[in-house]
Amino acid sequence: MDILAEVMSLLRTEGQLYGRLELSAPFGLLFPGNKGICLIVTRGSCLLVVDDHSAIPLVGGDFVFLPAPKTYTLTSDVKERVRSAEKLVPPAEFHQTRLIKHGGGGTPVSVIAGCFTFASPESEMLVKHLPQIIHLPASLHESPWFSSTIQHLAAEAMGNQPGSIAIIDRLSEILFIQAMRKQISSMLGTDKPSWLRAIVDPQIGEALRLMHSEPSRSWTVPRLAKGVSMSRSAFAERFRRLVGETPLDHLTQWRMVRAAAMLREQQRVTMSAVADAVGYKSESSFGKAFKRVMATSPGDYRQRHQRIEKAGVGQS
Repeated sequence: MDILAEVMSLLRTEGQLYGRLELSAPFGLLFPGNKGICLIVTRGSCLLVVDDHSAIPLVGGDFVFLPAPKTYTLTSDVKERVRSAEKLVPPAEFHQTRLIKHGGGGTPVSVIAGCFTFASPESEMLVKHLPQIIHLPASLHESPWFSSTIQHLAAEAMGNQPGSIAIIDRLSEILFIQAMRKQISSMLGTDKPSWLRAIVDPQIGEALRLMHSEPSRSWTVPRLAKGVSMSRSAFAERFRRLVGETPLDHLTQWRMVRAAAMLREQQRVTMSAVADAVGYKSESSFGKAFKRVMATSPGDYRQRHQRIEKAGVGQS
C-alpha cells in the first residue's frame, strides 16, 4: 500500500475555484485566508507575505501551497500600500469573471490563484501535519515536465476554453502531489516530528503501512514492533520521535479518519459494521473513540453529512 497515495485520496480536492491575477508594479493586494490556497506564478516576480511570516520572493514557474492561512498578501514591495482584494473586486464578481487586474502599469506579474475545497471534512487532521507554507521554486526543478505543466496551466487560464477549469484542476493536483513529495523529502533533514516525515523511515514507515492498510487488526505496540523487527521499547521511542505521537494514538486517529469516510460514503452501512472495520468490537467503545477524536458522535456526523449532501442536491 502506498501511504502517500492514501494521504492524497483523503486530501483529494473538489469544487476548486481558480482565477487569474494580472498585476503590474507597484501593487499590493491582501487576500482573505481559506483552506488549501494554491498560487502558481506564470510570469514576472512578486513577494508573498503569509500571516506574520517574512516575505517570500516568487518568480515565474513557482508553485505555492498554503494549507490554512489567515490572510496572505501579494505585493511588488513590502513597503507598498496594501489594498483588500475583496474590496477591489467583490467575490461575486470574481466568481463570474475569474480575473483581478490591479497595479500601477509597471512590470507585469501573472498569477493563477486557486482555493482547494477538500473533499473530506477530516482532511484537517492530515493538513495539520503540513507546514504553513509549501514553496516549490521553479529553480529547484530539473524535470522538464514541471515547467511544461506550469505553461499548460497558464495557457488554459488564458484561453478560457470549455473544460479549462477541469484541466487546471487536474494539473494543479499533480503539482500538489509533487509538492507533497518534496515536503516529505525536505523533512528528512530536520528533527521536527511528523508522520509524513516518518513515511520514508524503513521500519516506522512499514509500521505506518501496516496500521493504515489493516486498521481492523488488534494492533498492539509489541505486535507492531515485532512486525518491523524491532524491540518494543526501541520501536515506541523511535515512533514517537519521528511521528510526534504514540503508535496507538496515531492508530486511533487513523481509524477515526477511515470510519468517517465510511460514514460519509456508505450511507447504508451499519454502525456495528463501521466499528468492526476499524478494529472495535462494540459500538459503544467505537462511539467514545470517534467522539474523542472527531468532537462529534458517529450518528451526528452521518446525519450532518446527509443534510449537507441533500442541501447540495437541492441547490444544483
